[in-house]
Amino acid sequence: MRILLLSDIHGNWPALQAVLHAEADISQIICLGDLVNYGPQPAECVAWAMRFGAEGRVIQGNHDAAFGRDDDPRCTPAYQWLASAMQSATSHLLTREMKQFLAQLPAMDWFPLGDAECVACHAIPSDPLYGYLSEGSALTLWESELNVACHPDVLLVGHTHVPMKTQFQRTLVINPGSVGQPKHGDSRAAYAVWQDGTVTLKRVAYPVEETVRALDALEVQLSVKQRLVEELRTGRTGESEVRSSKAETRKLDRK
Repeated sequence: MRILLLSDIHGNWPALQAVLHAEADISQIICLGDLVNYGPQPAECVAWAMRFGAEGRVIQGNHDAAFGRDDDPRCTPAYQWLASAMQSATSHLLTREMKQFLAQLPAMDWFPLGDAECVACHAIPSDPLYGYLSEGSALTLWESELNVACHPDVLLVGHTHVPMKTQFQRTLVINPGSVGQPKHGDSRAAYAVWQDGTVTLKRVAYPVEETVRALDALEVQLSVKQRLVEELRTGRTGESEVRSSKAETRKLDRK
């Protein structure tokens, strides 16, 4: 059984298409949220997810909830202005049915992954939409999250946009990274494949300039376009976001 693990597509349709083309021989797809925002083609990504049958699962991300409910995605300060501008520029591209689909997605799900017991959420079990833990966060914080999830065999998360595969006690924690907005210094679309109990973190190149052209066609501030294009081309986030993320991690570590 080959299972495709995706997260944080963020309206980047060319990146998603590249992943699907690279992994055509799969049995199931699990998407860990954030189909929308930051990217220029959210409708195409949502329409793709709405076609899932029994062979697919979609978890709600914070941007999915925000688009579905016309709400605030509660981003870090470094990303609030980008998220707000792009939500305003692209939310109208979704139909009412698409927004209802996003609003009704589960924030957390429990299911078998092969022979393993799996829990999936976009962020972390105690705060499935907005919580933030990195691989380098304190072990005690991860142990607390595993307690909330009742120590499954596998915990699937997204949200950080950084790939991760780490064993905490009996639980394998997997973050496939971001399909549409990588933040780990590699501009290729990131994802993971589960095959017969073995997980492989993978990347695939996609036509970044197609996404750039679609982004350029939107009616949104030039500064927003420039920031997003830089991230698409480099796979790196701005220094302000790095500092914000580290500060958030330190704040959580003190709790």
